[in-house]
Amino acid sequence: MSQTNQASLAMQLELANQLVAALQANEQKLAQSLTLQLAQMTENSLYQQIKDLAENLHSTLDELEHMPLLMQTKHDIPDVTERLQYVLDAIEDASGKTLTSAENSMAIIEQLESLAPTQASMQGLLQELSGELNKIMLAQSFQDLTGQVLNRVILIISSLEQSLLSLIEKSGHDFNLIPERRESQAELHKGVGPNVTSSGQKDALGNQDDVDDLLADLGI
Repeated sequence: MSQTNQASLAMQLELANQLVAALQANEQKLAQSLTLQLAQMTENSLYQQIKDLAENLHSTLDELEHMPLLMQTKHDIPDVTERLQYVLDAIEDASGKTLTSAENSMAIIEQLESLAPTQASMQGLLQELSGELNKIMLAQSFQDLTGQVLNRVILIISSLEQSLLSLIEKSGHDFNLIPERRESQAELHKGVGPNVTSSGQKDALGNQDDVDDLLADLGI
């Protein structure tokens, strides 16, 4: 606690003691005057605290341009959101293909059963295969749960991104003037999986001709 706050609290305590003494002595006018003084001091203290908060917020906003928050808001958060969406789409696609293949296999099994009704061994194998395919189809229920979780995470990150963008805008910074990252693409994507974001794919080499041209430029 600062010395100013300590002094203010000491004065308020002194006035409170005087107020108690005035009330005990039934000095109404003095008690009223002391009450007004206490109220004024409390009000001034509240205003000072609000002013300090406002100044701290203003200072924080002024320092935004020197913080990694701007770079993270422009580059990292959209990158994470896009990667999560890629995972969600990949899971949905794989799940859909698996279910389709399982359903097609079940139809083939039914045809085989009708073609070999008297062969007990064949019937047993087909039933066993049918049971395994049913397990595969039931196992795909994980996609619904993981999809809900990923959608929720994407929603939260998107909401955070919008809040940060609003904060940056209110601070007076131009979002479009935030510089691009200077790190190499290889360093940025080290250990984070395949190049799945649209911005990353724009920078990727498109075909073998691009690779050959790059190697030629490097003198290799």
